Amino acid sequence: MFISANQLHREMGVDLTIARFFVDRAVPQDNSFWEGKLLYISFGNGYLSIPVYYDLLHRIGMPLDLLLAEDHILFTEKLMHHAIEQERKKITKNEEQIAIRDLLKGRIKNPDWYLSLCNYLDQGILKPMHAFGLEPPSLNRADVFLYVLCDLPLNEKQWKLAVRYWYALHPTYLVMDDLRDYEKDRERGEDNVVLEWGDVSGGFKRAMDMIRANCEILSEVNSRLAEFFLSYEEDLISTQWHLINSALPKE
Repeated sequence: MFISANQLHREMGVDLTIARFFVDRAVPQDNSFWEGKLLYISFGNGYLSIPVYYDLLHRIGMPLDLLLAEDHILFTEKLMHHAIEQERKKITKNEEQIAIRDLLKGRIKNPDWYLSLCNYLDQGILKPMHAFGLEPPSLNRADVFLYVLCDLPLNEKQWKLAVRYWYALHPTYLVMDDLRDYEKDRERGEDNVVLEWGDVSGGFKRAMDMIRANCEILSEVNSRLAEFFLSYEEDLISTQWHLINSALPKE
């Protein structure tokens, strides 16, 4: 489904220059992340989160000419290619890490943060380490994207904010997906953070509590984005009640 730059700006508060840049960008060739896609940005969370997160990086002080520099965006696109190849089991996690770190040779702007991120991502199961990671590990499943920060000249304060807002943003997408996919994932035995948190009632409560807490953090820098996420609260609660009612014994 098509999403316009004006939609990104109006509904999620994304800077119009950033929104137009990504919406208008041509789909990369020979890139598994965009394989079969006609549009660079669609409604899938993996695609939407790119302009939304880049907007957050701009809001913490990163200039647009650095964020949208062609060599940086090409690096990001190659990173996404390797990440989806690993997710689809076409390459191993170790092969993914080696490939992305090769891309970063000669480009690392902050060696200390880079090494901390590498140590974190080298774990077999991603658990909190240094400034990275959440409990449970399933909420860390997209953290390889944080390598983009290593290619940007962030200062210490900006690094901390970039990580803070990442863990408010992307886990919110993941939790919302898991809420919607709860029934399907339960039937298929697939990973789902709500299932990890317990029964329908308990798991949904923790999920909604996390979404609200994350929105409080996002409101520090982009109140419109926080309001966008909270606008789905009623629909998610309705999903919860449907599942609770379907689990009740039939008379």
